[in-house]
Amino acid sequence: MTTFVNISHPTEHRGVARFERAFVTLNNLLQRLQQESTFAVLLGMFGALSFLAALYDIADASPHGQELGAWVVLWAAVLAMLVVFAKYCTRQCVAWLKADREARMWESAMTDYRVMADIRSAQDRSQ
Repeated sequence: MTTFVNISHPTEHRGVARFERAFVTLNNLLQRLQQESTFAVLLGMFGALSFLAALYDIADASPHGQELGAWVVLWAAVLAMLVVFAKYCTRQCVAWLKADREARMWESAMTDYRVMADIRSAQDRSQ
């Protein structure tokens, strides 16, 4: 006679499964933290936190600390805006140089048939 046994107990230990999930999650977190961009973000965050701590010490230590703290915040904002403006100017200069190179190439293609043939063959290869 054949009998079937239905086991209602789980085949996997819940603690072990939980530990495996935690291990995989921690491993993924460590891999993400090892990327350079994450280190840059962490460095920026610690810099901002140290800036806020220094600002609090300035405001707390001197009798005119609030005005001095406001000046520090103002100059930090000005410097941040200068960095953003410098990045914008760099992008614009790179775009201007690229457009200038393309214009000079097109001018030479209009006067030299060999350059135009090279451009057409490159376009045919890309299609």
